[in-house]
Amino acid sequence: MKKLILLLGLTSVGGGAWWVWPSAAPVTITGTSAVAKRGDFKVTVVEQGSFTAKESIPIKIQMESFHNQLTITKVADAGAVVKKGEVILELDSSELVQMKATADVEVQTASNDVVQVTQDLNIQELKNRIDMERAQYDVDAAALKLKKFIELEGPKAIKEAEAKIRDAINNRDEMTQNHKFLLDMKKEDLVSEAEVKRAELAAKKAEGDLEIAQLTLALTQKFEQPLELQRLKNLHSDAKSFQAAKQGELNAQTMQKKSALLRAESALKQKKALLDKVTSDLEHAVIKAPVDGIVLYGDASQMRWYGQQFKVAVGEKVNPHYTLLTIPDLSAFKVKLGVNEAEVNKVKAGQPVTIRPEALPDAVFKGTIKSVGSVPSPREDWTSDPSRSKFEVEIEVDGVDPRLKPGMKGRVDIGVDEVKAALHVPLDAVFEKDGKTFCYVLGGARPEERKVTIGRASADFAEILEGLAEGDKVALYDPTKK
Repeated sequence: MKKLILLLGLTSVGGGAWWVWPSAAPVTITGTSAVAKRGDFKVTVVEQGSFTAKESIPIKIQMESFHNQLTITKVADAGAVVKKGEVILELDSSELVQMKATADVEVQTASNDVVQVTQDLNIQELKNRIDMERAQYDVDAAALKLKKFIELEGPKAIKEAEAKIRDAINNRDEMTQNHKFLLDMKKEDLVSEAEVKRAELAAKKAEGDLEIAQLTLALTQKFEQPLELQRLKNLHSDAKSFQAAKQGELNAQTMQKKSALLRAESALKQKKALLDKVTSDLEHAVIKAPVDGIVLYGDASQMRWYGQQFKVAVGEKVNPHYTLLTIPDLSAFKVKLGVNEAEVNKVKAGQPVTIRPEALPDAVFKGTIKSVGSVPSPREDWTSDPSRSKFEVEIEVDGVDPRLKPGMKGRVDIGVDEVKAALHVPLDAVFEKDGKTFCYVLGGARPEERKVTIGRASADFAEILEGLAEGDKVALYDPTKK
């Protein structure tokens, strides 16, 4: 025969490392028998949990630029009590010191590059201003020359040519009149033939001068002025085109200088960032306790460290970003436990619990369920029965005891229900055989095996729905066995 406790799923687990204690009973049971009574009792789920600090701070090698292994030169003993600010770990920083020296030189070189490129940019901008002022002067000069020709020089040339024509006409008329006069004088033999001839030649020359003056005006109007006007327009247009081209050329040169400055500043920024990282890494080579607490080696939340047994010791090489130590904050605790799949639906967040540390039998703590896992926990230390899953439950513990240490075990009683005015017997009085439940009723010549129907049950009591009457005396053992 086996007891009904199997129905509650509160069997021993973990190869003997875990067990279930009975919860506090409303009445004290002594001896080998008990009496069926009507009254109240609480239905509890009882499991074993582990105390852990509410907040545990992982201590990692917080390296930003250094990715090689580092050698431990000093480490606090496991379990040592430390104060906030106390050195708990030191690493060999010789390589970091060399890296910082190199980074310092690179930052200085990059700073010099920025100064040089900035000076080049300033010179380029000065050259741009001078060149553009010259180009603008050429454009303005060409525009003035064009305006001068259109408004003054062109009209002046026309006026001068027209004046020469008028002078030539007057001279021609005068010479022609003089020639005629001398011809009349020759008829009276008052002048010589030679004087008449000279007057005739002068008249012809005056006629030629007039034709030349007329041709000069036509040449000026039809050819010289249009050509000069176009030339001046071309000079003005060329000056403007040169100005635009010069502006583009200078802009390109300026952009090159600015790009060079941006590259130099970016390089300086990167060098400074690397220097800051190396400096920070150098500071992180000495690790101090962030809070008061005790020193634990490795990651307290992991059973194994990256697939290998964790080891921290002077002379050992470690990789950056690994959790080397853990500092639990002992000012507040929580309890983690696994609840059997048969009981997990009875457990809810917010339910009150009672916790009794195994190592502190005189201490009792109150707590509240903070969370209940929605999927089975992968932790192998909570059950050795692969057919039964356990769900992780986390409990906030009220108060603290300086004797508490992370990792201590404790019994956790979770009140999930309360049975009122029910007929009940101790759970030890209920037995099971061939799928039936029964009690051994005492009082006759021999114990009577009586079938019973069980209702709600706790870790200590079972409600009797049928089979017993109030006052029946039942055995707390199997009387058929020696």
